[in-house]
Amino acid sequence: MENEELNFLKKFFAPYTSRVYLVGGCVRDEILGIKSKEFDIEVYDITPEKFDVLMQKLGAKGVGKSFFVYKWKNFDISLPRTETKTSAGHRGFEVSLTQDEKTASKRRDFTMNALMKNIYTGEMLDFWGGVRDIKNRIIRHIDDKSFAEDPLRVLRAMQFASRLKFKIDKGTVNICRKLNLYELSRERIFMEFEKMFNSKYLYYGFYYFITLNIARKLLNITFTKREFFHLSKIYKTNPIESYFLYHLRYYKNIKADLLITSLSLPNKLKKEIKIKKLPKTVTNRFLYALSLKYPLKTFSILNNCCCREWIKKENLWDKKYRPKQINPENPRLSILQEIKKYDKIILKKG
Repeated sequence: MENEELNFLKKFFAPYTSRVYLVGGCVRDEILGIKSKEFDIEVYDITPEKFDVLMQKLGAKGVGKSFFVYKWKNFDISLPRTETKTSAGHRGFEVSLTQDEKTASKRRDFTMNALMKNIYTGEMLDFWGGVRDIKNRIIRHIDDKSFAEDPLRVLRAMQFASRLKFKIDKGTVNICRKLNLYELSRERIFMEFEKMFNSKYLYYGFYYFITLNIARKLLNITFTKREFFHLSKIYKTNPIESYFLYHLRYYKNIKADLLITSLSLPNKLKKEIKIKKLPKTVTNRFLYALSLKYPLKTFSILNNCCCREWIKKENLWDKKYRPKQINPENPRLSILQEIKKYDKIILKKG
């Protein structure tokens, strides 16, 4: 793992310490052969006062000064720390510094995210069997007590499974099922769901969405085996960010407002989960009427590119349908009459 910024940091910290480590996801991704876009670094043997001076010299921006964390380009640079739960919420922790690598690594959520790699020697520190678990494609928590202190880790387990196609260890599943998700902010909940919505292995995420009791706790929904297997087949593909919620909404007859409120959805997803449900029989008249509201690209993609050729031929992929003549005295009726003048064509039959 070499790049110009990392080489610069090697030279920058060399006069002060030989214990500087790449930690967490970037080390995991290197083992998996995934190119990381962001990197976390922990710096040992430097006092907080000296660290602040060095970060100012570097031009880094403090993003969590109470947690000794600075941002520089694509790097989060921090001092090694331990965390003790003091109050509810994702940030309800008391932070203490440590100079022991194993102690610092214990605060992390999963063994695969607790790996440390010395930027000078390349030595890998693996105190919790992270390399083994990565090779076996297992998500396993490190410590029962510390893991249970942060319920956000339940959602992280789900989205990691969905992104990496990893299974979650049974012991970790059992702890996740017991944790209370209500103390988490909706915005933080969405940040983890967003990673799953954009993941490659959506059906893995869906499985743990149910298995970890996330669906029941956040949306008060449960699934029969038949429903699970049917939706799992749908989630074998994931063409667009709103795909998961769109099909979940219509299959389980969930009100859009419940999803919007419970997950704090951004405007784009709010609009897309409200797109019309695919009927069993699709006609040209149905699509003309639908395209009065919005271009049909997203509708088609959400429904496995339904009627794509016809939609593109009619120039409705990126544009709304524009009626040729509208009677200002009764615009709705005149538009409907125009659409009904077209010969009815069945484009898809369920």
